[in-house]
Amino acid sequence: MCVMSEEFEEPGADVGKIAEYLQPGEKVLVVAQQSRWKSGGKLINPGTIYATDRRLIIRDPYTLGLRADITMIPYDRISGVRVKQGLLSTSLEFTAPGLEGGRSTVVKWGEGGVGEIDAIPAQKAKEIASIISGYSKQTATVGEGSIVDQLAKLAQLREKGAISEEEYIKLKQKLLDSGVQS
Repeated sequence: MCVMSEEFEEPGADVGKIAEYLQPGEKVLVVAQQSRWKSGGKLINPGTIYATDRRLIIRDPYTLGLRADITMIPYDRISGVRVKQGLLSTSLEFTAPGLEGGRSTVVKWGEGGVGEIDAIPAQKAKEIASIISGYSKQTATVGEGSIVDQLAKLAQLREKGAISEEEYIKLKQKLLDSGVQS
């Protein structure tokens, strides 16, 4: 079922196109569509980014919009986000270790799980970044157990191949440093 937030004031946005992917009670908070004309956008089938109260849903249409790839990224998998405002276009950059790759043309993946979405409206990019930051802080304050538990989880992720050895070392050091400061 598709539920829209009261703050959502875009009747033209096609939330119905992702309704089947929404979980019960999930609310769409912000919808941003890539520009057709600005640098980094797509002339024929621009992508659409939906920020819900639980995750990012990225719709990447192709074949004249008749088909679409859907990418879903839960906020608890996103460790960092920033808005890159250029002269002609705005990009949203986020870090989601272990999620790089895929065939999406909306998200351009770099090293270390850094994804970038180009050519979205500046105000929408700021709103989405704010939502992601808010949910990241909430999950961080809930806590994930002791440092020993978190180190065990990191080791499991490394063994499964979800993170590289380099990412494991960096994240392990970050955990150990945060434990010393507490």
